[in-house]
Amino acid sequence: MNHNNRFQRVYITESALQDSVTGDILSKFPSRIQRIVPDDYNFTADVCDLDPKTVLLLARSQGDIVKGCPGTDKSYLCCNYQVINQTQNCPMHCSYCILQFYLNQSATVLYTNFDEIFAELKSKIERQPKRFFRIGTGELGDSLAIDGSVLFAKQAIRVFAEMPNALLELKSKTADVEGLLHLEHNGHTVLAWSLNPQEIIHQNEFTTAQLIPRLAAAQKAAEAGYLLAFHFDPILFYPNWEKLYSELIDELYRHIDPERIAWISLGSLRFPPSMKEKIIERYPNTTIPYSEMVRGMDGKLRYARPLRLPMYKLIYQKLTAVPNPPFIYFCMESPLIWKEVFGKAPENNAHLDFMFAESLYRRFPGLISEKPQRIHYNEGFSLDALPE
Repeated sequence: MNHNNRFQRVYITESALQDSVTGDILSKFPSRIQRIVPDDYNFTADVCDLDPKTVLLLARSQGDIVKGCPGTDKSYLCCNYQVINQTQNCPMHCSYCILQFYLNQSATVLYTNFDEIFAELKSKIERQPKRFFRIGTGELGDSLAIDGSVLFAKQAIRVFAEMPNALLELKSKTADVEGLLHLEHNGHTVLAWSLNPQEIIHQNEFTTAQLIPRLAAAQKAAEAGYLLAFHFDPILFYPNWEKLYSELIDELYRHIDPERIAWISLGSLRFPPSMKEKIIERYPNTTIPYSEMVRGMDGKLRYARPLRLPMYKLIYQKLTAVPNPPFIYFCMESPLIWKEVFGKAPENNAHLDFMFAESLYRRFPGLISEKPQRIHYNEGFSLDALPE
């Protein structure tokens, strides 16, 4: 699916014109919808009648782009994941997407100063040579849905191929990986997909790739030597959830060897209370806002524990019912839930970060040159908190 066709207008700031990638990105769009504007141009009035998903802005980033995943309340464990926010917003439409709450802007933004972003990345990573980093581009937008995002991903794959202590994760709900399969990645890129049962995709993940094409793309990526990851997040409560998620995991393992999977995350539906009305307004046919939900310790609505705990247990049991199962973790859950489902919990965020590195070292020989030491993961850490 070509998501570029969704854009009705493309704005280019004057400073972005100096970046070599800008011309490559613009070549994908007809000139009649392009407009060059000053860096401080306020184009909100121009696009007030348009969906931000149909307006593209090419600009140079201001300030740091490489930083720690914001996580949530300290009552929930966070894995010290790091993010590169080169793309902001997504052309696809998922009824539960939290970006409709967090991104209060009038356009989809692509930052074009790739060289400066990579220089920032290398500078920060080199200050912690004993630590192994997991860094992704999919926090504020799909990593592969827009040509400008794919162009960044291709360059990032080459950059990470030469970084001994970092993995790049490209997370997507698309299925077009052909342009990545021939790249020299040196095993330092993880191609990742968000997964839900096909029935849920059909009813809630509009204009995304369907389940089987996602898994087929992952299979091609594995054959090209990439590590894989999958995200069961958000897990949605449906009347027949047991059957749906059991069949989903069977389908996953029919396509993918578990030993090629670097990690799998689990997380249930959660969103700020004020987002509930937005979901109902934008997606009147969805049923997801009407399940029993409670306000969590971070202020977000999430399924009540008696709903989400059985879902977690079934999914975890199915995922681990294979020899050498992947590393499985919760995204933003309390230690109590960890213990009830996994039988144990990380001591803190830093310990969870270390557990990732230890698993990668043990399961993928040669990926990490030296055995990770807990001492290098003892302090709470974020790339955006490093001293100059």
